[in-house]
Amino acid sequence: TPFSVPESLELELVLTSRDGVHAEGAPSILTVRLHNSISESIELDFGSCELIVDDEMMGVCGPSSLMANQILTIAQIPIELQEGAQTIQVSLGDMVLAQQIEIDVIADQDAGVNSGDLSKAVIGLEIQESNEFGDDDIFTSEISITNSGQEDLSLNFSDACRGELWIVDDSGQVVMDTRALKDCSDVVFQNLITPNDSRNFAQPDWTFVANDGCLIAPGELLVVMEIPEHDLFSTSTISFNRAEANDCRNEQFIIDAELSGDEELVIQPSLIGQSDITWMTACGLETTLNGPEGEIDRLLTDCDNEEITQRISDSLDLESFNIDFTQAQEGDYSLRFTTASEPSTTQIIEFTWPLSSDVVEPEVEDDETVEQVESRTVFGTWSATTNQDGTCWLLDSPDEGIITLAGAPGLIDWAPEAGATGGYVVIPAEAALQCSQFATESFTVTEVLSQQSPAPVIEEEVVVESDPLVEQEEEISTTVVTIGVVIASGGILSMLGAVIATNESWRIPATSAGLWFLGLIGRTSETSDGRYQRGRLMGYLTANPGCHFRALMAALEMSNGQITHHLKVLEQEERIWRRADGRLVRFYPFSSNLHPGIAEEDLPLPPLSPDPNSLQGKILRLLDDDGQMGDYPTQAELAHRLDRSQQLVSHHLRTLQKFGLVEKRKMGVRNRYRLTREATFLLETTDL
Repeated sequence: TPFSVPESLELELVLTSRDGVHAEGAPSILTVRLHNSISESIELDFGSCELIVDDEMMGVCGPSSLMANQILTIAQIPIELQEGAQTIQVSLGDMVLAQQIEIDVIADQDAGVNSGDLSKAVIGLEIQESNEFGDDDIFTSEISITNSGQEDLSLNFSDACRGELWIVDDSGQVVMDTRALKDCSDVVFQNLITPNDSRNFAQPDWTFVANDGCLIAPGELLVVMEIPEHDLFSTSTISFNRAEANDCRNEQFIIDAELSGDEELVIQPSLIGQSDITWMTACGLETTLNGPEGEIDRLLTDCDNEEITQRISDSLDLESFNIDFTQAQEGDYSLRFTTASEPSTTQIIEFTWPLSSDVVEPEVEDDETVEQVESRTVFGTWSATTNQDGTCWLLDSPDEGIITLAGAPGLIDWAPEAGATGGYVVIPAEAALQCSQFATESFTVTEVLSQQSPAPVIEEEVVVESDPLVEQEEEISTTVVTIGVVIASGGILSMLGAVIATNESWRIPATSAGLWFLGLIGRTSETSDGRYQRGRLMGYLTANPGCHFRALMAALEMSNGQITHHLKVLEQEERIWRRADGRLVRFYPFSSNLHPGIAEEDLPLPPLSPDPNSLQGKILRLLDDDGQMGDYPTQAELAHRLDRSQQLVSHHLRTLQKFGLVEKRKMGVRNRYRLTREATFLLETTDL
């Protein structure tokens, strides 16, 4: 069917691969977007037009209209490529509006060996409850592979990354990759899947934090599930919505405004820079007018753009508005602009009333006094650790020790890589949410001087087993292991003894765990340290089912990286299982009476064991001290005293409220916080 499109309509293509390299047999994602390049809305009449990719029809061509400067993703399509130079042709209808991408595709380097009919393998995504997620949700998932055929299907693997996933946002950017969160160590094993049976591969939890440490933009997300060695993949879609703006500072655009008027102040704000911006709430711009005596007025404008993405090429005019100044005093005033968008920005413009006829350009500055921060150069090696708040990237520098990454907002195409070594220009910054528990300096990367990826691991010896997960670990002499076990067990028993001595409620379960653990030491004296640590975990979870990640880390004195690795191994060996509890994830040992099918109300009550050195422990102590004086602080006051962001303190207050340790009460015009009776009892019977 013939149709026409306005000259202002542009077709954009983005071809995305997991690691930036397009390979034969591996999925690449083609993102197709429409852009209205003018500052006026346009009407579109596509009729029965179909989007065509390499002569194949792929769905409708687009919407009936686009707002001013709007950019909209109309399709995300998985593409299988062939080795060599390749061209992908995309058009609306019969070449009415067309674009093409030319790429070089490398050969398939996978080494998977299989038997049976591989075409009968069905890849699926298993997630809890809905595929819609919000501010405080955790994406907990598993990849399933089902044999839909009539004969056995055997899959051989050569490394631990058997089933993996990566996630692409609606702009075609990779925002999460499970292979960046784990070590794909070389190990050989085999999975046999009988007809109509399935095999599941658990994935790391994700809190919708991107590689730069910032929350991702709201919108539709494409989840790509892979069995990499056997060129099997599938896609699924989830959505992420949040109402709060990101704490990460934006450096891609600023707010400017033209001011005019005699009796009314006429304000014409605009965004200056180059960025795509997604409006998150019904009203996208909040303006606060401050005068000699404080705040005068607060206005909400740009209220018709919710969930719309617009492109700032050089400037984007926002809705103009007026403020009555007939009764205003002469003097200095300021306008504070805040966008409810992703990315967001907050800036202040100062002016003097009445406006002078020779007004100079208004001064634009951040909402806080801008300090000149000196940059410095650091060199080191990257590593990552995952907790319930996301993935924290750490740089091990020979000169400065371990420091954490707060973000790299100005480096769109760069992300850290586990094991990579490089040099970077950095400035100090407040720690990202997922790194807030580390007592170390944090920084923002402003320039990458060099970065070298880790050398590939050379396989020296391969161990073949039929177990779902077989670890390849270094052999340690019996003498060294025995000495290590004796030293470690002494430290653990001392710790347990101290807890038992000060906490009667833990005495029986802790003693049982200790006795079980003593038996375990005898059995593990000839095994590796990794299995010894997993024995500790199993012992503690047997005595304390339902313990969450941070409490396990504090009780067993393991690092984030250690405990994440060992929990993953135990899950894949099907010795433990997990269940999400809000932003927390609780772990349970497998038994006939305790299994994933158990009803929520039949689960054992999890132990209340906040780490005294964690932010939650510090909040509880502060509320206890203030409560004894009859004072009840606000969220802002707690954030100031703890020297943490309000977003981070708010998150932990909500967690403490959920477990009945903190309650919020309206006192005057503010919400104030106090301990519950249960929390008071907890503080009296522990070392918090």
